[in-house]
Amino acid sequence: MLSRNKIKYLSSLKIKKFRNAHQQFVVEGDKIIQELVQNKSHVIRHLIGTPAWFAGNSVMPSPFIQEISETNAADIKRISSLETPPEVLALLDIAQPILDRGEVLSSISIALDTIQDPGNLGTILRTADWFGIRNVFCNDACADCFNPKVVQASMGALFNVKVHYVSLPEFLAELTSQPGFGIYGTFMDGQPLNACKPEQPCIVVFGNESRGISGSVASCIRHRITIPPGGSIHRHVESLNVSAAVAVVCSVFAGN
Repeated sequence: MLSRNKIKYLSSLKIKKFRNAHQQFVVEGDKIIQELVQNKSHVIRHLIGTPAWFAGNSVMPSPFIQEISETNAADIKRISSLETPPEVLALLDIAQPILDRGEVLSSISIALDTIQDPGNLGTILRTADWFGIRNVFCNDACADCFNPKVVQASMGALFNVKVHYVSLPEFLAELTSQPGFGIYGTFMDGQPLNACKPEQPCIVVFGNESRGISGSVASCIRHRITIPPGGSIHRHVESLNVSAAVAVVCSVFAGN
């Protein structure tokens, strides 16, 4: 069983300031944790599950699983951030990704300007992973990628995609000096995506859910693109959700 202090500590990691202070976060759910256990790509500091979960899963301590505890569903509910708590969760360290500029300058990346909804960010990471995009750049006003809702929505993509928090105007300004490197941004006006022949390598910028791309970031963008609507002119929406827009653009830029 877990001590009261351990439960309190794990529960505190729902809050960003405690995640930052301790440089740890909690992952929840059988599917994500099964992948972590099988892939051995990340060290699990503490694996916690119900007796029923451990009865169906043979897991032993190892260099990749440093501590294992059985506990009851009530304790997991106190720790969990989910409406329906899972049978298993894990404690991991927050790892700062290494920025490989050579990789960025030879591939497609995504940049996010103040994406504040955790569900959107998690879905964007999942989309990036699907299309083989390894680097996502966020400004500090974006949601925290270790927020429980982001971790859950990413469905494990957080462990495959490197998320960098940077000053986007400064980072994009550096990229403008690279010949042949495309810097694209999504706007309500711009070249229609279906008429675009994207330069590669490149980075594609997506803006805030309601305000779009900020002026300081927009000034660094070389190519403005837009997703033209289809079908009837009698539409009931003015724009796509940003995570849907990322999926559409990635299908063109990285889908080949």
